[in-house]
Amino acid sequence: MRSIRQLTVSACLISITTLLAVPITGCKAPKGLTANERGDRLPIVHSDWRKMGYRWDWNAFPVMLIGEGPLRTEPHGDLVIFQETGGTISGIDDQVGETIWSNKPAGDLTKFTGMDRRGNFVFIASESELFILDTQTGELVGRQSFEKLITTDMILIGDIAVVGSASGELMGHYLVAGVKAWGHDQPGTFEADPVLMGNIVGNVTSTGNVICVDTSTQHQTGLNQIYKGPGAQLAASETMMFVPSLDQSLYAFHAHNGRLAWRHLTPSPVTDQPVYHDGVLYCSFPDSGLTAFNAETGDILWVSEGQFGRVIGTRHGRLLVWDGQTLAAIDPQRGGVLDRITLTNAQQITESPFVDGNIYLTSHEGVVAKFVATQ
Repeated sequence: MRSIRQLTVSACLISITTLLAVPITGCKAPKGLTANERGDRLPIVHSDWRKMGYRWDWNAFPVMLIGEGPLRTEPHGDLVIFQETGGTISGIDDQVGETIWSNKPAGDLTKFTGMDRRGNFVFIASESELFILDTQTGELVGRQSFEKLITTDMILIGDIAVVGSASGELMGHYLVAGVKAWGHDQPGTFEADPVLMGNIVGNVTSTGNVICVDTSTQHQTGLNQIYKGPGAQLAASETMMFVPSLDQSLYAFHAHNGRLAWRHLTPSPVTDQPVYHDGVLYCSFPDSGLTAFNAETGDILWVSEGQFGRVIGTRHGRLLVWDGQTLAAIDPQRGGVLDRITLTNAQQITESPFVDGNIYLTSHEGVVAKFVATQ
């Protein structure tokens, strides 16, 4: 999930009305563990969460077929969207945690690459198709084919879905007509998701080719080259793109011309996703720990030695850092660890919004738990 611009819903409706002939596909009844059994495997220590500034609100039990696991969970306003590895999508009421609908829009072998929501529609991207679901009912109301095989999540900008392809094309898909609006080819393939910098999108291919495209003019603003491709997802500010590279470097590129702003060399490949917030870039390195950079200059502000993981948000001004097993509260000025709790059986954790937002935790059994900020 990323910051994106408002989709023109009226334009999308024009496209949808031409696609209603597609049959609606329901999903099978859920099998395997009961809701109680799934919930029992996600222990919640309320005193720990109070230390972090949160209280438990609800547990949700979206549909997850036997043999499948959670793929992604994304909060989108009044709806939390959950998808399991078999492709079944569930809509969860954010207020009460009730699963209000579920749908399986494609077959078991379909590989899904991302999702988003705008207005009354949920957009689900697979390698070859874009599925459009109604937010109220989960019904499939639109289906469009991508011109090329897609390998990334999408960014919705107006009537355009920006995606990256297996053949190395950064492509704008026109939602109104369901066709490609523009595309820019690069060597390699896109494995990391594109990022948005103002009205400019950027990405880096597996061969290290850097590209930035102005979505208003559809023209390239700059190209560049690094030695290897990304080792994790990228990050972005309004004016810069940050690339964790397998060539043992963390890079920053200017959006308006694609030129290198700064480079930080590391002893090993960078395989953790950097996170940008309020002029600071945070990235975890296996040889040192979580590191804070001045995003404009690349100067190191502090290193939290022995603390690893990704910054998921802030609470009461403290950074919240998730390393796959523990959630730590970090001093944003010096990097010291202020509090730490262990989260048993957590597969994914998201804070939305980034500052003092709610926390959504997904277990390996597909239970989604919501925690709300306390005073």
